[in-house]
Amino acid sequence: MAKLLDLSETHSIVATQDIYDEQGFKLLAKGAEVSRDMQDRLLLRKLRAPLESSLSVRDGLTVAEILQGALELVDQNPALESIAGTRAAREILRDGRDLHIPPPLMLLMTCVRHTSADSFRHTQVVAALCAGIAADLEASAAEARTLLVASILHDIGEIYVNPDYITRQGHLSPQEWKHVATHPRVGELLIRSLTSMPQGVLACVAQHHERHDGSGYPARLTRKEQHDLSGWMAVADSAAALINRGNSGASQVSLALRIVPKEFDRSAADVLIRGLQRLKVAPQLPSDTQCVDRAHRLLAHIEAVGTALQAEAGKALSNPLIEIVGRALHLLDGFARSLRSTGILDASSLSGADASDQGLLEEMQQIVNEVTWRMRNLGRNIYLGVDACNDPAASEGMQAIIEMLDTAAQPGAAAG
Repeated sequence: MAKLLDLSETHSIVATQDIYDEQGFKLLAKGAEVSRDMQDRLLLRKLRAPLESSLSVRDGLTVAEILQGALELVDQNPALESIAGTRAAREILRDGRDLHIPPPLMLLMTCVRHTSADSFRHTQVVAALCAGIAADLEASAAEARTLLVASILHDIGEIYVNPDYITRQGHLSPQEWKHVATHPRVGELLIRSLTSMPQGVLACVAQHHERHDGSGYPARLTRKEQHDLSGWMAVADSAAALINRGNSGASQVSLALRIVPKEFDRSAADVLIRGLQRLKVAPQLPSDTQCVDRAHRLLAHIEAVGTALQAEAGKALSNPLIEIVGRALHLLDGFARSLRSTGILDASSLSGADASDQGLLEEMQQIVNEVTWRMRNLGRNIYLGVDACNDPAASEGMQAIIEMLDTAAQPGAAAG
């Protein structure tokens, strides 16, 4: 409501039908404009139908504007151009400008553009990457349309999340992050309740943070439980988050997509990796002279968490908790293998010529950063899984492990 009222100061938001409360009292007549004067009237009464279903915005955002903006970003950003700059990808974006998205959802997307330029730009970058993936993998016209619509709407659920959790620069605790993690499900429910969008769109919105190895959220679905196109969406969304930061080089994006085997859809990830390999980009990360020490501490931390998880596995656990612990141990083993893969833990790897190899040093630093992030993300997902079990005893037993994972980036964390 706050975002709608804020938007009403610059746009005309109109009732498309009479709006009633659940007692049958008319609160707003069809054709009337929403304003701040109506805030109490709409907030303090329970409505017969969702407010979003009864409103539209005049001169609001259009699908054509979103995708035209995506095309312009492709021209401006070398990383996007390397992936979505082909004739086929551009045609997908141009043809998509005629796609129809129902007015209630375009009203909310207008709110997104009005309240968060970064979120809106992210949407356009995801759309461009989806077009690049669809073109390279020779998706059908129907699949390309599904991807574009889903890319526009994939984060629409964030508009219902406390903005402090979305925009905060500092670290969110697992308990706080739980609120952010609901946004794919909220977006799916919203689209389902307001429209008759096809199942493919609903699935991509609901599953764009799921991972093929089951390490994603909110439902921790594995590949066989996901819609085929949602894996493509997950790749585009993850890469867009890095590209949008502006300080992430092509090698960082490529590493993020391949550091954990079977995490992402391989065919879609390879499209991005191949495109980014064509870029000649200088190293982006600042020099980290303590990278090797950080790697050793991180490995010790992984081993400490593994020991704690093994201790939990020895207890009488419910089947859901057994699955959570098993998946966590499997992922930790993958993290350790990633750290060892470049020889970063071998002091000799930085002797002689290697010590001046900026590319090798950058890759080592990127691996440490990515594994550190994955550790924290694993802690968040374990929290979601344990919380869903609604078992106080289990929550108490796993809380220390969640905190160990959440503090992986802190100096001296391994000692805990």
